Amino acid sequence: MTTVEATGNTIEEAKSKALGMLGVGRNAEVEFEILDEAPPRVRATLISEEQPYVVTPQVARKTADYVDHFVRRLPLQVQATLRSAHGRYVEVEIVGRDANVLVGRNGEVLDQLQFLLNNIVPRVIEPQVRIVLDGAGWRRRRTERLRNQVIAIANEVKLRGEEAVLPPMPPHERRIVHQALKDDPEVITYSEGEEPNRYVVISPRG
Repeated sequence: MTTVEATGNTIEEAKSKALGMLGVGRNAEVEFEILDEAPPRVRATLISEEQPYVVTPQVARKTADYVDHFVRRLPLQVQATLRSAHGRYVEVEIVGRDANVLVGRNGEVLDQLQFLLNNIVPRVIEPQVRIVLDGAGWRRRRTERLRNQVIAIANEVKLRGEEAVLPPMPPHERRIVHQALKDDPEVITYSEGEEPNRYVVISPRG
C-alpha cells in the first residue's frame, strides 16, 4: 500500500492533493486520516486502484460511425472519421470543405458540439465512452499549445514555490494538463470546483 501526506486550505483540498500525489481519481479506494485541521493536513493510504474503462475497437468504430451519421445530417459538406481511442476516450475528427464552420472562431462551436454528443453517445452506445471531437486539426493544435503553456506554468510554480490556478477547462483539457505533468517529480496537479467551472491547480510537490 502507498501512503502520502498533503496539506491544503481546506480538508477537501488536502484530500484532492493527496489523490493527485497518489495518481488516482476519486473512484479509487483510499483511506484518509485527518492529521491536523489548522492548517488542514491529511494522510492518504491507497487501498486499491480503480479499474479504468477501456474502449474496445468495436465500440470506438461504432462511436465514430454515430458521429459521422450525426454530422452528415447537417447542411454542410462534412464527415467524421475515427482518429484513435485510448482509455474511455474516442478521438473523432470532422473533415471536409465546411469543417471550419463546426470549429468556430476559438473552437466554441466544436466544444458545444462535443458537449452535445457526450450527452447523447453514452446513452446510445456505451455509458463510459467519452468523445474528443476535433475539426480540421484545430484540437491538435490547441492541445500542443496547452501542453506548452502548462509546462511553462509548472516551471514558474517550481521557481516561486506557489500554486498556480488555471482557468476553468472542459474535462478533456484538464486531462491534457494532468497527463502533461504526471511524471514531473516537482509538481502535482489536482482538479477543484464544479462543472462547468472546474479547474486545475498546479502545486509544488511535498
